[in-house]
Amino acid sequence: MKNLSSPGRPRRVLEATGTGAVVALTSLAAIGCLSTWTAAGYAGSPAKIDVQEARVLLPVIPGQNTNAYFHIVNTGGAPDRLRSVASSPASAPELTVHRMNTTNGAYRERSGSVEIPANGEVEMSPHGSAVTLRSDASWRPGDRVTFTLDFQRSGKVAVDAVVRPVTLGSIL
Repeated sequence: MKNLSSPGRPRRVLEATGTGAVVALTSLAAIGCLSTWTAAGYAGSPAKIDVQEARVLLPVIPGQNTNAYFHIVNTGGAPDRLRSVASSPASAPELTVHRMNTTNGAYRERSGSVEIPANGEVEMSPHGSAVTLRSDASWRPGDRVTFTLDFQRSGKVAVDAVVRPVTLGSIL
């Protein structure tokens, strides 16, 4: 018959009890957070994307690269991600972000995607996220350019952006 009163047994019992208490408290905290999330009306609320403004800057030199900016609002309870943007094949749009180099020179870098937070918004600007594309030499102020924004959760959203000349107000 085994001796059940070994010297290490009380220590193992205490460790097991402590581990069980940690698991129980963590579970209670998770249930509390999920209950709060549900009570606030967010449980099961998908991302709901609305593009409220879209503009394309008319470059000073026709046919050169330019930027398009979108004001994207997510009124849903889940975040979403803008994965890509499409337009005419000749424009080759890509998601970019503003960067500075060590000599204070500004440039745009491909970003890959843009996070749209739950119940939040993203205002693309010259100082942040943008869509960089090749302009069409025939564009005139007031023209409309159609873009298709592809979101991870919300799918594809078609948007018409208004062509605007570069002015101080159009870049701020």
